[in-house]
Amino acid sequence: MRLLAAALGLALVPLLAPSATADAAPRPRTIDVRVGTYNVCGHGCLPTRAICEATIGRDCATKLRPWAEGRAAAVARRVDHRRVGVVATQEIGNNPTPTQTGVDVESFRAPLTRAMERRGYAEAPADYAGTRHPIEGYPLRSGAGRYTYYDAQRYSHRDGRGRDLPHDLLWLPDSTEIYGKTMTWNVLRERRGGARFVVVDLHLEFRRNGATDPNGWTRDWDRVRYLDAARTVAHLTKVEPATRDLPIVFAGDMNSASAADGASALDAFADAGFVDAEAVARRHRHRELASFNGGRIPLPEGGKIDHVLVARGTTVRSWSLVPETRRTSGDPRDLLDSDHHLVHADVRLRR
Repeated sequence: MRLLAAALGLALVPLLAPSATADAAPRPRTIDVRVGTYNVCGHGCLPTRAICEATIGRDCATKLRPWAEGRAAAVARRVDHRRVGVVATQEIGNNPTPTQTGVDVESFRAPLTRAMERRGYAEAPADYAGTRHPIEGYPLRSGAGRYTYYDAQRYSHRDGRGRDLPHDLLWLPDSTEIYGKTMTWNVLRERRGGARFVVVDLHLEFRRNGATDPNGWTRDWDRVRYLDAARTVAHLTKVEPATRDLPIVFAGDMNSASAADGASALDAFADAGFVDAEAVARRHRHRELASFNGGRIPLPEGGKIDHVLVARGTTVRSWSLVPETRRTSGDPRDLLDSDHHLVHADVRLRR
């Protein structure tokens, strides 16, 4: 056989190679990223009840030390210590309103952004200015404070020529007050390989069923959370051309641990083919703790309202909840940086 091949001026290996190459499927591109969500309770955790009620007109979930006096820096330190690549944050102030003159985005965003930048993170853009209600047309008066930060050595919100990648804000009109809830999304680029992916930052309705909001509405708020989550995922996976063909991670405070059919954010994501990273992770840390600690010491155990969600079939190597403290007694003002815990997951996204 070898003599025949030599006589014909051929080689056996090249004759076999095309068949092997044809049978081998191209390797899919992957993006390994640690994505987190952290409700930092910037404007919601003011130092005293009197200040809180004078500022936002109601009691706060908990009373922690002033945001700009060390708490914002501690939040940044925790994110950096856990080497989170991209983190979606919530409750960094609201757009100023006549009744909330002390609560504005800049007062709470700026200290955190400075602290994050000192640790090598960059702020992804979130365009709140000029946003108007999608049905009624009035300007956004609240619902801000959702900003995403990323490790600037590994990722960028700009393309290779320095132009901003697509990003936007989506108003969720089913939800809450005359102000409305919003979510922000950003396309990010992996610096090393250039692969792109989407991170969506959500903070859904907080009211329990039977509660009445400032409009006087008494709604099925579980159903509202379902509808807002469903609208978000449908918009990004089916409507928005800049995101529908990219891998997407949803991260945020869903304000519910429920997975009830038709009455929970988790079910809305499941209906669209997305799963909670905690449910499919190979390894877990501090799974026993509730992600909302409520400003209580010792830290409560229980369900999670803060979630990282990925497309079904995505590899999730690990899921972690990062306790605000290891102490079992003491003053929450001294021990806690937020009334939530940082939650993050190591995911492998496929392009």
